[in-house]
Amino acid sequence: MTSTDPNDPIADALLGESTYERLRVERYALIKRRIPQKLVYQSGLLLVLALVVPIAATYPSSVRAAFPGGEPLWASPLVLWVGVCAGAIQLGTASCLIAVSIVRRSREPELSEAAAHTLLNVEDVASMFGLATGGFAILLTVGFFLLGHAGGETFQSVITAAPQNPYEQTGVSVPVIAVGTAAAISSAVVYLCSRYLRSTAA
Repeated sequence: MTSTDPNDPIADALLGESTYERLRVERYALIKRRIPQKLVYQSGLLLVLALVVPIAATYPSSVRAAFPGGEPLWASPLVLWVGVCAGAIQLGTASCLIAVSIVRRSREPELSEAAAHTLLNVEDVASMFGLATGGFAILLTVGFFLLGHAGGETFQSVITAAPQNPYEQTGVSVPVIAVGTAAAISSAVVYLCSRYLRSTAA
């Protein structure tokens, strides 16, 4: 790809040789960032999910007692599964974005407009699911975990008011510490992928 004006990325995309970049700038999208930047956002969301470990580890004793054995780090509360699904969404959509970037670069400058539109559609769907749906689910999960620091009475009132106890132990045990560790590792991997894609685009 030939850069036309490195100080003006929009003009560079419109006047450059990349069909994909030209169509990306011309079309409407809720999330207009390039793939490496989107991966940075997803890495950040996974890091936010990993915060469930320090949050749970610092619960006051009145809240810790609500978990099996008084050990929230080794508990598998129902609300944690929202985070598990959100983490899976982040990894799945990040993989899609990486695949789009690899396919696009391997086929340019011969990439047709039809193929570019297809790749852009995949990118848009993956971006929305990852950053919007997955991001909301992660924030919801962390929000429920933060309620434990609002005090024992508030914590118990949430349990009482909810139709189903969001902190009850699930049948399939996936401990908090395992989810947090996996999220932290995944965050690092996604971030490194974003750095690699950014460096190869330079």
